[in-house]
Amino acid sequence: RMKTTAPISFNATEHITAIAPNVFETMLNIPISVANPGPLPASRISGAMGIAGEQVTGTVYVHLPEALAREAARALLQATPGQTAGDTDIHDMVGELANMIGGGLKSRLCDADVFCAMSTPSVIRGAFDVEATPGVKVEKIYFACLGQRFAVEVHLQFINENQPSI
Repeated sequence: RMKTTAPISFNATEHITAIAPNVFETMLNIPISVANPGPLPASRISGAMGIAGEQVTGTVYVHLPEALAREAARALLQATPGQTAGDTDIHDMVGELANMIGGGLKSRLCDADVFCAMSTPSVIRGAFDVEATPGVKVEKIYFACLGQRFAVEVHLQFINENQPSI
């Protein structure tokens, strides 16, 4: 593996706008489109997946309103009309969305010679804001899906070999 000494230029938004629609279409058979930024409902379920390597650390979050998470889980289960998805099904689906979207981003990082690994996904319920520490680049991309909005939030910090570590 070649080690990069120049600053790493990586546009997570560009990659996520290609990865997320593909994941939703493939996994759930649900089309999504990029949407304008704005607040999400307080009642939401988020999947989080960590990324770490010698040159990068970060987290990918997928924030879904609870109603959208429930509908997406029903689609994944190919539920019949009137059939609901249980909390376990919803958590598994949100975790798998974070895993697949985060895995797509990890693949794109590796394609850019920024080698890294992923953590297992975690699922968080409720409203929260993630405050990044200094040096972390935050990109938040909003999508429209089934008449609702959701967001994919990417926090990445690139470690340049020429910078002294603190």
